[in-house]
Amino acid sequence: MKISLLQYPWLSTLIGLLLVAVLYATTEPELSGFYAEQLALLQPEYKFAAMLLFFAAVIFDTHRFGRRKTRFDRQLKSREQQIKELLKAKNTLQHKVHKYSDHADKLKLFISDRLLEYIEYDEKFLHFKNIASEVRHNGVICYDKVSTALQRSLEECKPEQAGHYQDALASMTYLWDLLDLSTTDNIAIYIANKLYESEEQYYQQLLNDDGAPPPYSPTYPTRLALGKSLRAFVEQPDTLQAELASDNDTLRYEDSRFLVELNDAGNLLGNENYLILLAENLVNNALYYAGSRKNKSKHARIQVRLAQEDQRTVLSIYNPGPTISAENTDKIFQLGFSTKRVKEHNGKGLGLYFVNEIVKGYEGEIHFTNLHNRPDVYVIRAELENGAKLTEIINTELDENGLPQCLDPQTQERIPLLEKVLDDRIKNLDVAIQSTQQTYSLGTIADGKKTSLLLDPRNPAHPQWCLEVTAAKKHHKLSFKALDVSGVEFTVQLPTAESRLDADYHARDSKALTDIDQLDQDFERLSQPYQ
Repeated sequence: MKISLLQYPWLSTLIGLLLVAVLYATTEPELSGFYAEQLALLQPEYKFAAMLLFFAAVIFDTHRFGRRKTRFDRQLKSREQQIKELLKAKNTLQHKVHKYSDHADKLKLFISDRLLEYIEYDEKFLHFKNIASEVRHNGVICYDKVSTALQRSLEECKPEQAGHYQDALASMTYLWDLLDLSTTDNIAIYIANKLYESEEQYYQQLLNDDGAPPPYSPTYPTRLALGKSLRAFVEQPDTLQAELASDNDTLRYEDSRFLVELNDAGNLLGNENYLILLAENLVNNALYYAGSRKNKSKHARIQVRLAQEDQRTVLSIYNPGPTISAENTDKIFQLGFSTKRVKEHNGKGLGLYFVNEIVKGYEGEIHFTNLHNRPDVYVIRAELENGAKLTEIINTELDENGLPQCLDPQTQERIPLLEKVLDDRIKNLDVAIQSTQQTYSLGTIADGKKTSLLLDPRNPAHPQWCLEVTAAKKHHKLSFKALDVSGVEFTVQLPTAESRLDADYHARDSKALTDIDQLDQDFERLSQPYQ
């Protein structure tokens, strides 16, 4: 770029000085006589021309100065703009340097924390394995003696005593299998190897079906194994056992804490104690959170469901309580990780780890679903005995803790319970839900009862609302309350023994990686908090 220079107006200045000198010579008496002859040549017309020349020089210098000043100002602004851009670029680079430096520090901290966590997990698991190995080593002789004694007593006892010995023998076998899993280097591989052995025996039995009972069964009924695991938790184990012994296609059991629905889900390969351990850990986890004072509810219960879908055994266990936060989603199945903070539970983190390892050994899947409360609109329709009909619209919203609250129709304030006194007794009662567009007929109110509690028939384990009807001599009072249904539902899917014979099932179930970028998803997820 050419540099503009501001030049002094020499031309107009020199002409101006010359004119000043001539005027001074003509007006000064002493000088006018000396320069009389020379000044005589300066006629008026020459004087006028000299003045025009002077003004022309002034205009020329002024114009030239203005043009160069404009060019100089433009160049000055361009330099200032360049300086600003350089400063901006410098600040941007400094910001990037600080940003990447912070990211590097965070990544180092993240890696160091993960290493510490894994070291802590390894130390915990090694400590647990050492204890289990010591117990297993010292208990071999005791286990053999106790098992032999129980087996002999089972063969010689009376029929009415067989059940007790059988339960004791099953408990010893379960303890021994648990010690086997606890002392192995890789639980998933250990279970997978056992399943492959059972699968081979399963094939041999099907090929050599001569009608003779096999000495060892490589499969076990899923429903019976799950029923055994639940007997230790339910309030009426004998009732559950009687239902298991029946020929009903669907087993249903319920008490104040559990709602159980077990359908025939086929057979699984291997040892039934693996499924018992899986179910016990999930149920124990559900009981811990559902039984805490903060989450305890007389209406919400732990729901256990078993079914078979597409040659898979599907086990789902719902427990009311806190949901699993997003930051714990990838940690929930890690060894040593636990959200339990009470003294007797803090730091174990083995239950869900065992569950995940057993599922991987079965080549199955496990996932969880957070259930949240949602606002809704309910329409209550009541037909009174005098023929009058009442329609009440109830809106619910969530408070700052995520709990559902009723809105007062008059003040629109949040209230936990909405009550209404009717003019007469109720003959029929219906409840419609806007979100599902379904109407539930609750029928007539039973006579003779002072208070009738009607729960959401759609979700018997975790009802979304309850309706209490209080009877008086000549009228009824309705009390509506929205209930807390937040919780977590774990779902386990395991391939059945029958699916091992179906080549189409495995071809359909196999998942090929079509995009190599999918291999980096776990690493990309690690960098998300720092983006």
